[in-house]
Amino acid sequence: YEAWLWRETLAYYRDAPRSEATRLPPIVVKSSALSGGLDQRSGLATALVMFGLFFVCVFLQSSLTCEERERGLLLAQALSPATAAEILAAKLLFFPAVALALAVVAAGTYKPAVLGQGFFWLSLLTSVFGSMGVGLTVSSLARTQRAASIGALCYMMSIALVLFICQQNSIPVLPYLALEYYGPRLIHAALTDSVQAYHWGNLAGAVVLAGGWMAVATWLFRRYGWQ
Repeated sequence: YEAWLWRETLAYYRDAPRSEATRLPPIVVKSSALSGGLDQRSGLATALVMFGLFFVCVFLQSSLTCEERERGLLLAQALSPATAAEILAAKLLFFPAVALALAVVAAGTYKPAVLGQGFFWLSLLTSVFGSMGVGLTVSSLARTQRAASIGALCYMMSIALVLFICQQNSIPVLPYLALEYYGPRLIHAALTDSVQAYHWGNLAGAVVLAGGWMAVATWLFRRYGWQ
């Protein structure tokens, strides 16, 4: 009897027509971006800009400088009438120009209008000269081309690890001492037209850090870079 009653009940609810009042509404799943998150296109554009700056100003510049030292070209330049300041100025003209060209191509491809923003150029120039300071510091301390390449990669890996640990554990102050903390945020804010008042404060902090790196790099290059 129970089995028959169960079959009849299922058949009734299966065959009976449903009214609009008893019909269940369709389930609609809505997805939204996380607040403060990076969308895929702007995040990729920011990553390409920062990769171009790092590759040219840190990795390529330090590697080529150490290659010149190994071949004796830096010593020959130091013994020539050219001063250390002139040799350094030549490097500061060539590598930043190449890095800026790569960054402008990447940013302009994503959003051509960003090339008319003053904040974008200030952020880009600050990141370029800060990266040049890091690269010159590595090339002045490294003795060989291989050591310069490994040193540049170790620097970026260690900085990325420290920033990640600070973000995951909510450690304050320490990330503000890294130039790499400011660069991606400034470039992304310019690319997405989301520049706020605090971004100008971040730009000021990046300028101070970039100036410090360039001061240290200039002193190290003039003292040890050509040897």
